[in-house]
Amino acid sequence: MTNYSNMAWLGWVLVVLLYVSSPASGLPTCDGRPPIATTKNGTLRGLYLSEFHEDLFLGVPFAQPPLGDLRLRHPVSLNESWHGVRNATKRSFTCPGYAGFDKGLDLGEDCLTVDIVRPAGVRADAELPVYVWIYGGGYTAGGSADPRYNTSYLVNASVSIGKPIIAVSINYRVGGWGFLASKEMQKDGSLNIGLFDQRLALRWIQENIQGFGGDPRKVTIAGESAGAFSVGYHLVGFGGDNENLFRAAIMQSGSALGPAIQRVAGDYQDIYNNVSETTGCSKHKETLQCLRHVKYETLFKAFAPFVVTPVLDGKFLTQLPSISFKKKQVAKAAILIGSNTDEGTATFFGPRGTLNTDKDVAKYLSGMGSGLDTKTVRNLMQLYPDDPAQGCPFDTGEERFEQNGKQYKRGAAIAGDYVIHAGRRATTQYFTSLSHRHQQPVYSYRFDQAPWDDKEELVATEAPVSSTHYAEICFVFNQEPSASRKNSNWIGPHPEYYELSKLMSQSFISFVHDLDPNHHGIKGAPRWPEYGQGHENLVFKVNHSWIEKDDWRKPQLEYWEKIWTKLET
Repeated sequence: MTNYSNMAWLGWVLVVLLYVSSPASGLPTCDGRPPIATTKNGTLRGLYLSEFHEDLFLGVPFAQPPLGDLRLRHPVSLNESWHGVRNATKRSFTCPGYAGFDKGLDLGEDCLTVDIVRPAGVRADAELPVYVWIYGGGYTAGGSADPRYNTSYLVNASVSIGKPIIAVSINYRVGGWGFLASKEMQKDGSLNIGLFDQRLALRWIQENIQGFGGDPRKVTIAGESAGAFSVGYHLVGFGGDNENLFRAAIMQSGSALGPAIQRVAGDYQDIYNNVSETTGCSKHKETLQCLRHVKYETLFKAFAPFVVTPVLDGKFLTQLPSISFKKKQVAKAAILIGSNTDEGTATFFGPRGTLNTDKDVAKYLSGMGSGLDTKTVRNLMQLYPDDPAQGCPFDTGEERFEQNGKQYKRGAAIAGDYVIHAGRRATTQYFTSLSHRHQQPVYSYRFDQAPWDDKEELVATEAPVSSTHYAEICFVFNQEPSASRKNSNWIGPHPEYYELSKLMSQSFISFVHDLDPNHHGIKGAPRWPEYGQGHENLVFKVNHSWIEKDDWRKPQLEYWEKIWTKLET
């Protein structure tokens, strides 16, 4: 496990910050003693972080450890209480993952915990709004200990603008540990384990956050990439019943729509069979029971080559999200959603080095869904002509970036629209159609800023990068330039980048606090309109953010919306 004492988990260099108490915050000062919070199961002792004048409660379990016979099962609620005070001063293990996103983090199965950051000295009756972070990582990696998701800066900023919030980061199982699927897993009732981890954590928050000074009626769930897709699945999950677990949702570069959810667990059967064979469990009559008891190291290696994602399980995800939207079986919530202009340049989205001819592009499109007939593919190719001026990264003229393929920009435009942009637009339109009836605001953005050095580690490090997937993360989490220098997602040395970060992060804080992102306290910033007032986005960019009509790439995005059912067959 990682020890807090050396602060390695934060990835910080030491910074000296002067905390100025905001009269509007109504928060008491703190005398530096360890903070205490009471949960349904017992009392916890946290840490006081003097640099930010914050209380931290780390590695707080929301479920029984998923070890032994509880491995590869849905999470099980805590069933014990304790007397006295338990320490919540160390982060737990990060759930086992792959793909490099958890580099430097301590991995282990006993990982079903939350980390809580609050302004120091908050009373149990403070009723502060709650921001719940669900990390991304393609359902293959991620963890609350990732320094790029350090919520201390967000909480600090919330106090400085008089809108204090509490931040909670959820850990959930990924890779085969969280999304292994097969007829065996289906029969056992153990599909979509990682999503059920998230759901149980949200239930735990409802039951316990008041003991930390939070208001369970004012929870906003937020995520990026796979985290945003997860947020989307909580909106359509259980037939649209969110159990009053949250009142608002933030989705960054993801939604319930996009790459097809696997219809049946059997689509991953070959992976299950391979894992069983590799671990020696195929020799056993009960292969799943065997997998629950093989050595951790053996199973870790067996899962490593494979990517698995959520499937229709008949309980959490009962139908395809596009059907949920069509039947209006979606939870009611305030929505803030957006995407990055050049999503398709991410190496795991955009096809690099494979598209050189029209035939290559047609084959690429055909692979996006078995329901894409010849006519649909032909229509898409007309919407995405072999014209580099219309390709991704956008606004780069005739440059083709041919080192990645002669028709690379064409493919990158297709990938970004299909995976991210079309779902963003369809989601805003759907929730806007409900908002007047249910008084739920909807806000949409487009992030149009490239990283300062035109590199995004683990996403896109070689040209083209531009405003790629994940590029907004450091701006949302508002990490000081000096503090984030050691992070791979460094905001950069330029003051104007930090000014954009302030606008973006404080807008998000304002939404969490008031369900309105405009109470950020930054003079001269454009007013972010509700989407229903004119179908407009706020475009975030260094030195010049502006409001645009949501007709950016309208013909392409509308067409994807029309063919969701073909993509999901």
